[in-house]
Amino acid sequence: MAAFKRNTCAAACACHACSRICFAIDQIFCTMRVYGWMLDAYVVDFFQENLWSKLPSSWQDILDGVMPEELGQWILEESGNKRVWPLSLLALRVLINNIQIPRDYKRDAAIRCFSNVRQTQKTNSKENDQVSAKDQRFDNLFKKHVKTKKRYEIDVISKIAADCASKAGCTCVVDVGAGMGHLARVLAYRYDLKVTCVEQNPALLEGARKWDKQLAESLGKYLSDFRERKPPHQLAVRVEASSSARRQLAEQLTLSFGAEEFDGFGLIGLHPCGDLAATLLRFYSNEQSVKFICIVGCCYMKLTLRFVTGDVEKGYPMSQHVTTRGGNNQLSYAALEVACHALEKHCDKLKTNDFYDLIVHAYRAVLEFLLVEKNPALRRRQLKNTKVKDNTEFKEYCKVATEVLDPKDRPTDLDYERTDVKDFLKQWKRVLIFSSLRLFLAPLVETLVLFDRFLYLSEMQLSPSLKAEFDSRISPRNFVLSSVKKKK
Repeated sequence: MAAFKRNTCAAACACHACSRICFAIDQIFCTMRVYGWMLDAYVVDFFQENLWSKLPSSWQDILDGVMPEELGQWILEESGNKRVWPLSLLALRVLINNIQIPRDYKRDAAIRCFSNVRQTQKTNSKENDQVSAKDQRFDNLFKKHVKTKKRYEIDVISKIAADCASKAGCTCVVDVGAGMGHLARVLAYRYDLKVTCVEQNPALLEGARKWDKQLAESLGKYLSDFRERKPPHQLAVRVEASSSARRQLAEQLTLSFGAEEFDGFGLIGLHPCGDLAATLLRFYSNEQSVKFICIVGCCYMKLTLRFVTGDVEKGYPMSQHVTTRGGNNQLSYAALEVACHALEKHCDKLKTNDFYDLIVHAYRAVLEFLLVEKNPALRRRQLKNTKVKDNTEFKEYCKVATEVLDPKDRPTDLDYERTDVKDFLKQWKRVLIFSSLRLFLAPLVETLVLFDRFLYLSEMQLSPSLKAEFDSRISPRNFVLSSVKKKK
């Protein structure tokens, strides 16, 4: 199938949303030139690089007297105290809140680019609710093998995907990275869509086929009106980034749906990792058979951040607006990694003094200092994952964490008694506060990545929409980027 040839713009459109996004991106770059070093830093190097001393002196003075619960309230703007905070820190909080993509899924409206496509009336939700009055029985059958968080995400994203399919005028969807096929089954049986699952892991595909069979049998037994609906089709294939591979995949997917009344298909990606999200966006923008896309980002630290030789494109940046910023557009692995963590849940732990498990960062930083002192080659070495409880001693933590190391490289009893080590351990609150500041800045990184993707679609004249659709305390990566092509 020939690639979809679309006239691309050198820049995003001049609509209100895209103009504001371009301005926000430039503001993020300016902010990161001043504070980006915190995002680029590794908490494990806290003592090795004396990171606390690199904070503005006014921050150090105030933060040394702030308790974790107060900091958690302040970050979330829930603090009612009269503490006088440094003006630069207050200004940074205002800037982050004004620039970041709104995270309240209940109140905040979607960011939409409408300049390249006619606006369509909102689809009546009843049109997409294909399930009979036996909803609860259907849900009970579906939930048998699905964890609570996944159930919630699937319930939300399936409604959005079904709405996109209705607006695009197509009945076929492709669930990329389908795993065990839980989302695909809801799309097929609840919304009566033709679904193809793309998954490269054979074990997950086999598991999906097993649950497909069990669910079909149960539906046929207890809900006879579902017997005629088609189960998802499983397709074992790896989604490649090259343009030639995308064309081959488009042909495979078209064949999987059959020629009868084929009206194109939509792409759905619930937390595609790293470059996969960028690949799906390029797939959507370049293939005529793809009618809509609906993705939720994840694992930003796995993005390809440099030009790659051959017929492969990078995961970030995608848009012309960000690409033309040259060296100013770069993001570090550390910054992208921290953008994948849950700010709200972290602050909730601080607010309720339920942060003892976070003290592991202080323990790990002290241990790093000892390990590098013994053997510089051990810097940032992967150690055994070890949880810390409120009664876990540093010595106990070290013994478990360093089980993977040669005995000569492990801390000794004499190390645990050293004055500097004991002094480092007393600074656990500083480590906790520094890691909280990095999370405080992290929304700027996720916003930058998602705005870059938004502008890419806008430059391709594909009118994107971006909105928080999940409760961030349940699903931290809660933004859905979607786009529907104009009906001809």
